[in-house]
Amino acid sequence: MPNLTRLNLGTLLFALLPLAGCERGLGGGAYTESDVTLIVSNSASEGAAVDASASDASNTVAGFGTVKGRIVVDGQTATLAELLAKGAQTKDPICSVNAIPDESLIVSADGSLANAFIYLKKAPKGVEIPPVPSQSVLLDQKGCVFTPHALVVQKGQTLRFMNSDPVGHNVHTNALQNSSINQNVDNTGLDKIYDQAESLPIRTVCDIHAWMVSYHLVVDHPWAAVTGPDGSFEIARVPAGKMEFIVWHEKVGYVERSLKVDVVPDQTVEVPVKVPAAKLAGK
Repeated sequence: MPNLTRLNLGTLLFALLPLAGCERGLGGGAYTESDVTLIVSNSASEGAAVDASASDASNTVAGFGTVKGRIVVDGQTATLAELLAKGAQTKDPICSVNAIPDESLIVSADGSLANAFIYLKKAPKGVEIPPVPSQSVLLDQKGCVFTPHALVVQKGQTLRFMNSDPVGHNVHTNALQNSSINQNVDNTGLDKIYDQAESLPIRTVCDIHAWMVSYHLVVDHPWAAVTGPDGSFEIARVPAGKMEFIVWHEKVGYVERSLKVDVVPDQTVEVPVKVPAAKLAGK
């Protein structure tokens, strides 16, 4: 009977741990304030979340939750000059039919930061990775601009480089873990399948038109996103437990090296991130 009493008490304490609230304070990175808010859905799970850092690979998560938020700039940023003015003299006049903006820093009037990457540092142990999507991801060269400027692709998924312009473009990547590309692209396109994940986004340029730059991140799991024009992101079906994310932007590099988030089954965790404007002026 005493042994049974101790077991019940231990079980009760373990079950109450996730109710203690979310962690405050983040390691590394640029911003100094972090508030994590739980938004409870109508289908809250009764199970306790499993710590993703547990050494026992046989552990399985209690469920999945959603991580969403918004990345904003704290302070004023400078307005960047156009990379190419409308009507500017260039060897390919089609490139200056419209002005080409500098997309290396897009901040809205309310301070929202676009094109920031947020991704799980590594897949947690004991979690089955969903199948790689069969549909390809498109990176187009249109109007002498890479579109989109930033994207995520999974290892094993097809990344299709396209050239929708009537002029020549090439694709020159600078990968760390994978073989790089330096090849001309026409309107038939060029397919690339990465066999390794990358720790950081890959910078991609067109050597024919020096202003053309984009970034794409290769991950070996589906838990990654790029912020939209309103600075928002949402990552669905994240394994429950203590998850560690990276936040990265081309102007500063790491915004956060270790953004710790407690993901609760069937709930949404709201993660606001602030980036000091002075950091974005560093590159």
